[in-house]
Amino acid sequence: MEKNNPKAMALDAEEQWYDDHADEFVSAPAEMRAQIIQAAVNTQNKTERMNIRMSKKDMENLKAIASREGLPYQSLVTSILHKYTTGLLVDINEAKKVLKSSKA
Repeated sequence: MEKNNPKAMALDAEEQWYDDHADEFVSAPAEMRAQIIQAAVNTQNKTERMNIRMSKKDMENLKAIASREGLPYQSLVTSILHKYTTGLLVDINEAKKVLKSSKA
């Protein structure tokens, strides 16, 4: 079996952009790196499974939103549920009301 030769691989437009601009990137600060690493570790600590039924339209909407965000729809659902259960999910209409009343 042949090994892939990275120099012989064709890059898509986005990959090529990153390759062309690689020298412009800077390392994240140590504290931010630690937070990102911890977030990645936490995403691997999934020990429970859930099966749900939903409407086809809701599923299509979830997949479309996830696609726009560039992540799998299961990850989007997990993120939404995590934010909800930890009190971090914000109703945008309620937030607008609060902001509007604080300006008055």
